[in-house]
Amino acid sequence: MRKILPSSILLIVILMGLVAFNNTHDKKYGHVPEGFIIDTLATGLTVPWSMVFINKETLLFSERNGKVRLLRNNQLITKPVLIVEQIDTTKKMGLLGICIHPDFINNKYVYISYNYSKGKNAFLRVVRYRFNNDSLHNPAVIIDSIHASPNHTGCRLKFGPDAKLYITTGDADRPILAQDLKSLNGKILRVNGDGSIPGDNPFIKNDTARKEIWTYGHRNTQGLDFQSSTGDLYNSEHGPTGGDEVNLIQKGMNYGWPVIHHRETGENMISPLLEFTPSVAPSEMVFYNGDAFPALKGSLLMACLRGEAIMQLGVNKQKIISNENLLLHTYGRIRALTVGPEGYIYFSTSQNDPPEGKPVAGYDMICRMRPLPGVNIMQMKIPGNGQAAVYKMSGKKTIEKSYIELCAGCHGKYLEGTERAKSMLDNQWEYGSGKQAIIKNIRDGIIQKGMPAWEGSLSNKDIGGMADFIIKRSANKKGGSKIVKRN
Repeated sequence: MRKILPSSILLIVILMGLVAFNNTHDKKYGHVPEGFIIDTLATGLTVPWSMVFINKETLLFSERNGKVRLLRNNQLITKPVLIVEQIDTTKKMGLLGICIHPDFINNKYVYISYNYSKGKNAFLRVVRYRFNNDSLHNPAVIIDSIHASPNHTGCRLKFGPDAKLYITTGDADRPILAQDLKSLNGKILRVNGDGSIPGDNPFIKNDTARKEIWTYGHRNTQGLDFQSSTGDLYNSEHGPTGGDEVNLIQKGMNYGWPVIHHRETGENMISPLLEFTPSVAPSEMVFYNGDAFPALKGSLLMACLRGEAIMQLGVNKQKIISNENLLLHTYGRIRALTVGPEGYIYFSTSQNDPPEGKPVAGYDMICRMRPLPGVNIMQMKIPGNGQAAVYKMSGKKTIEKSYIELCAGCHGKYLEGTERAKSMLDNQWEYGSGKQAIIKNIRDGIIQKGMPAWEGSLSNKDIGGMADFIIKRSANKKGGSKIVKRN
């Protein structure tokens, strides 16, 4: 088995009585904890977004550039299983979630989700294929025409213990859609395997709601899994600026976005079990039920992009009781997770992911974590390093606090700009610097630039106050020029 790691050579020392494995990376990527081995199974990929085993030897996975690929017996098959031709890969869009039908052994059904464009608009589609001779055939659209955007498009696919397909969607950078029951955006959807709507869905008798909706009020869910012992469903969700969430998903409930976020509460709205500020950017999550790592048994594992780790969450009686980071700052951004038939943990990196990702030679990768030979795995403890920050909202909400939460991540605390957005201190505002232009940009967003609409999250009064705050801060900032009132 090849064992290749970025910018380094993996040294394997085989000694009698070997009880530890040491793997040294360059300083950027830190060190792999002792107690297990990381095998690099495939390199040179493009954001492996989702992975699923279709049998003991074969891993099926999606790449965001539109390819469905195979790893068989831990070797990458060169020829793709499928290349999606009609696909939009702008920023965070492309080929996303993948899963198989619970009765795959008989019907060979594979489900994928991907983005496509029609005119100037982007959409999300879920399609079912039949797997045969290492190819996908007979496409059948399960659900279509879900609005998408370059940033908030979802989309995780997962079959539940009820044999229903659960589909996550983003708010398409228009937060108010998450509260609109006539829209499929900002939701977790539930359909039958053929795309029809189950009769026990919560809004099946609501004439003004989409019948596919299971829950609503979500911003951008990219993690979803069921706890096998209870059947409970959990999700991970990206927050606005910080405010990432882990939630217990309950039928028909409202998870608040954009009316509430972070640790705020609202009437008939569900606040998260766990919330992270600063952001860890949670992606796929999976309950560990294997036998290879007894210390992880029952844990909820969560891939972290900005957090650059696999987070181990202890779950007990619908509560998160602990969180530890594995492989912290070791492999960069981690996107996908799955557990193999032998109980080993498989994960993918997401470095070819601008602007956040910083690609290096050989990335992206699919790797495997397995116990070190010779170690008594019944006694082994999986080492962690550090806990994520948990932030609780408190005190009176102010316009400045709203700006920091919603805007500073891109525009900077003092409008100085970041790698995502230019400085607003030089009087060169592409979309207008007068108050009415700023109000319009805050309210409607600039979707093509990745700026979400904050209508619904902020009242009209607060949007006006935000515009005044931005104008005043820009004018008062040392070195900034006076704002020209152009609309």
